Amino acid sequence: MRARIRETVDVPQTMIEIADLWKSFGALPVLRGVSLHVERGSVVAIIGPSGSGKSTLLRCVNLLEDPDRGHIRVGDREMRFGPGHRNHSDRELSAFRAATGMVFQHFNLFPHMTAIGNVMTGPSIVKGMPRHEATEIARALLAEVGLADKADSYPSQLSGGQRQRVAIARALAMNPAVILCDEVTSALDPELVGEVLAVIERLADQGMTMIIVTHEVAFAHEVADLVAFISGGVIVEKGPPGQVLEHPENPRTRAFLARFHRFIRSYSAAG
Repeated sequence: MRARIRETVDVPQTMIEIADLWKSFGALPVLRGVSLHVERGSVVAIIGPSGSGKSTLLRCVNLLEDPDRGHIRVGDREMRFGPGHRNHSDRELSAFRAATGMVFQHFNLFPHMTAIGNVMTGPSIVKGMPRHEATEIARALLAEVGLADKADSYPSQLSGGQRQRVAIARALAMNPAVILCDEVTSALDPELVGEVLAVIERLADQGMTMIIVTHEVAFAHEVADLVAFISGGVIVEKGPPGQVLEHPENPRTRAFLARFHRFIRSYSAAG
């Protein structure tokens, strides 16, 4: 695991707190009492089989889905759900969402906008930032993800890896407290995966708080401070990557990771 740039604090600060979170779609329970703490400046990788609730958990943290009950806190903003808790206003929801930047599996870029137009939309429209300021921020972020020369290109003119890097820049443009990444490499051709993971790893090294849902288990081993394995809507096992990924204790975790172990070993040896 790489060394990180972190603020020096006497006591670890929890940036994200998820407590007893439940979510069902109709009669199908997807999350069943999930609890997770994410420290400021740390990276948590969430792994697990398809349909286990990984993406739903991220969408609940960002309030793209309404949890049935439970408690979510990001920074100093807190939301409680379930019986006895009032509905939240649109202003409260918008303020809460502004603390999180979401990067989606399928990019979700506006096809009629250039790369710089996509990145500057949030600051200019949501935050009301003057256009020239939003443009400066967007250009700086595109340079940060290695796309300074693609500012005027449309999504259709970009590779999948380039589009995902634009999506990361767009999330960063809102200056979020945390970044949520939902399987950001799963829609990419294998040769494009590395360029996106390199950007995420750089953000991790800079101390950005992140939750990453990923099927890139070897990458999770390298970049994460904590790995959580979800199965059946429950966090079955969590801990440091060396513990969970190399020496899992739960039989479900061991069965899931069996096919990845040789990649984890080779990735660790390369580091």
